[in-house]
Amino acid sequence: MPYITREDGERFIIPSYRDILSAKKPSLLKKEIVLLSANYGEYINLQKKTANQFEITFSPDPGYLLGECVWNYFKRPYDMIYCEAIANSNEAILVIVKSGSVYLDGSFSIDSIPEELVIFKTQQNNFSVYVSGDVPISETPEDGKFSFDSTSIRSFQVLDAPIFPTLPAVKAFQLQAVDIALKAYGIGVIPIKKIVIGLAVLAAGFIAYTFITSHPKEIEIVAVVAAPINPYAGFQSDLSSPDPATQISSLNNAIIFLNTIPGWKPDTLVYKSGIPSTARVHYLSEGARMSVLMDWAARYNEKLEIQPDGVYITMNLYDSRRASPMTINRFQDVIASIIDRLSYVLPGNVLTYGPIVSKRSYIQAPLHIKITSLSPFEFDLIGKSLANLPLVLNDMQISLDNSSISGTINLTALGN
Repeated sequence: MPYITREDGERFIIPSYRDILSAKKPSLLKKEIVLLSANYGEYINLQKKTANQFEITFSPDPGYLLGECVWNYFKRPYDMIYCEAIANSNEAILVIVKSGSVYLDGSFSIDSIPEELVIFKTQQNNFSVYVSGDVPISETPEDGKFSFDSTSIRSFQVLDAPIFPTLPAVKAFQLQAVDIALKAYGIGVIPIKKIVIGLAVLAAGFIAYTFITSHPKEIEIVAVVAAPINPYAGFQSDLSSPDPATQISSLNNAIIFLNTIPGWKPDTLVYKSGIPSTARVHYLSEGARMSVLMDWAARYNEKLEIQPDGVYITMNLYDSRRASPMTINRFQDVIASIIDRLSYVLPGNVLTYGPIVSKRSYIQAPLHIKITSLSPFEFDLIGKSLANLPLVLNDMQISLDNSSISGTINLTALGN
């Protein structure tokens, strides 16, 4: 069910899709949001995470975000689990927050809740846990119930009463029609305020320049002393690239977008990481004329090439850089973590790596993930499983068959 309606008629939404989008050019951001809304629902909620990123949720129905309203009720802990038994049913409300964002929310059968939590057994966590009613979660090991290691729990609280019947509907977490939400953030509209400020800055700069050039002063020469060489400079530089999770999410959205050309089908795709990254796609005609493809490319300002081996469109993808790391992980721990995370999405041995190259203070190795016949949702899950790991995405070679994605993801893993 995409929403839960309370007895007072208030509707709490379980979004059909969540994502983090980079606030690249406003026109490109608006285009991406409009295209996603066509697939996931015409009502959205935008939350600004950083200066360059928005967290966005989609739904075909209006209402208030269930997970975010519950999270807000408990003062927004960084990691949180809330489980509340629903009266006169075999279901419970479950909300999971990881790293300050809602990871999962909705109404689940009591029996399935341990399955939703088992993935966190392989991760380092610091959950604030709240439970209400007879739910299959306990603070200490108990037959028939799920429990975390004590090191994964920040606090565990059994509530005296359920919160959902009186849960406040927070205005900030209300889903709105796409146009209204975009206008509220000034996305895709003429930035009058910014233009006025820009003109004022230019005028002030001109006045300052005129004053300085008419009042010359002697220039003080300062000797520049070379800083000590940082042995981890290469490690930090490599990992200040975009997070592979963000890049795969952006490419997944692009693949959905690239399937919208009438009468043309994307066949193969080569992705090369960079600032910006590029996706070069080979297209096959399904009976449509070249003019259709050319008009589409011109409308969205995408590069079209006609080569001896076929027709290609190249799209630029803009993802912001991540913060330079201040710690380094053991290389073997990095590989083990990747294997564990991928096992929840891709069964079998899909990961290969080597040879290991020494960089004095750290080591690195090429890493390859083989994917076969994944849906866009599963492909996006691959990206999410690689989040916050010391990995650099190099390139991808992908075959597309309607909504099925196959190929190889090539990365570099770093550690010591």
